[in-house]
Amino acid sequence: MGKETDSLNTRPQAVKSNIPIYPYPMVRAGGLFLVFFGAGIIINVFLSGGFLVGIILAIISLMFSKTLSFGKPRLFQIMALVFAIVLEMVLFFIMFQVLPADTDGSVRLMWILLIVGIHFLPMTISFGLRFGILGVLCIVNALTAMVLIGTINDFFLLVDGALKFGFGIWLFKTTNKKGSNSSQKNNPI
Repeated sequence: MGKETDSLNTRPQAVKSNIPIYPYPMVRAGGLFLVFFGAGIIINVFLSGGFLVGIILAIISLMFSKTLSFGKPRLFQIMALVFAIVLEMVLFFIMFQVLPADTDGSVRLMWILLIVGIHFLPMTISFGLRFGILGVLCIVNALTAMVLIGTINDFFLLVDGALKFGFGIWLFKTTNKKGSNSSQKNNPI
């Protein structure tokens, strides 16, 4: 059981399933991306250029997605990821069309953080509930900045970066081991 014979070859071959053992096989790759992105935001508050380094490292981390994954994602998970990215691009386009050209950069940044939070919501399908929670928290952070001070400042940037960094670590540390003592390790949230 668990093996079958190839019709052209008499050697037994292991039966491979395309169904991932873990329900969100891309979770670790998404986590590593968030770690670099969040670290870039945090570092940039103190050292100009940190954000650019974070983005570059986050993009480079995508080259290791297959290695970090727990198998092949399902088609609907890939479609949800593509939808989230397209949604983000559409919202950025709308933002640039609606906001006046002379809008302060910090106000624009506040809207960018809001849009990024919104695009995390459909990624829940691809990466699990934790991405949805992260999205809601990023949205709340951006809206709080809008309501309280009407702009973004270092505090709200640090909160945003810390959320992305912290959730990224949490996602990256996800394991696919069965029978582990830790409920967090087996919990697909």
